Amino acid sequence: MKKIYTLSLLLACTLSFGQLTEDFSGTGFLTANGWANHNGLTNQLSITSGSLSYAGISNSGNKVSFVAANTEDVHKLLPTAITTVAYYSAIVNMPNTTNLIATATGEYSISFGSGPSTATSAGSLNGRIYFKAGAAPNTFNIGILNGSGGTAAPTFVATDFAINTPLFLVVKYVLASNTASLFVNPSVGAVEPAGSVTNNTGTTAAPTQIANIALRQAGSTVNTTGNVEFDAIRVADNWAYVTGATLSIKQNSISGLRVYPNPAKNNLFISSDNNEVKQVEVYNVLGKVVLNTKVTNAPVNISAIAAGVYVVKITEAGKTATRKLVIE
Repeated sequence: MKKIYTLSLLLACTLSFGQLTEDFSGTGFLTANGWANHNGLTNQLSITSGSLSYAGISNSGNKVSFVAANTEDVHKLLPTAITTVAYYSAIVNMPNTTNLIATATGEYSISFGSGPSTATSAGSLNGRIYFKAGAAPNTFNIGILNGSGGTAAPTFVATDFAINTPLFLVVKYVLASNTASLFVNPSVGAVEPAGSVTNNTGTTAAPTQIANIALRQAGSTVNTTGNVEFDAIRVADNWAYVTGATLSIKQNSISGLRVYPNPAKNNLFISSDNNEVKQVEVYNVLGKVVLNTKVTNAPVNISAIAAGVYVVKITEAGKTATRKLVIE
């Protein structure tokens, strides 16, 4: 899958933690594509051909399709655990309402997992998206639940959503307040709005971290999560990454690239296997270029840059890479 990058997303991606993009570009079972089974019959969830489309989001590849009454639950680890505020987004399609649960509470199908991940658990499941059949024929409802415990009950958006119409869903989970918010079709690339609905009814204490993203098939004869489809799942600790128009940064690797020391004070050293001329740009967290220079086998003088966190963009022979840099 080919993806491009823009500077507006460069900083959000480089400075974020727990960042994950899943476009289901592989083939076969999810367990053969970086996901782990933690419940139910193994190797029921598999990648299906064709991607889901949503206006403003660049996406191609494939998707994952649930099968009503199947039971496999899986999760995928994040590169780094998130400990403050976690976001995930996905393009979601409900192709029909066959065997989709119709009870008031519905069933959940995607959430965060706290870990530690084992063969039988993804940990505490927080920020759960719920589905149930809508009041009108061929419609469904979407809700959110912060977590389990007490009189936990999902909060649903007061809309009957039509089947076969892909939606862009975003979930925000705040660990400090144990609160989950659901955003339905927020503007792509815009600032974070108020959530469509928010929930904190679950009384079980919030986890100390978010370590994975989990998919759940509620299995029974008729009360199921239905045949819902997911694509373009993104996870990060910031709104910008999970709602940006592109799914990730595509960078051409610079062979043997080294950027050191980090943290740095007065001089920054950049080397590579080719030792060709390097264009070096340093950006602050607002996206402003604070240094732009060219070097070849020489240190970059950063003594005039204030202490803080920056992004270094390096271009050599038409290839580009970025690194997070801490200046003391």
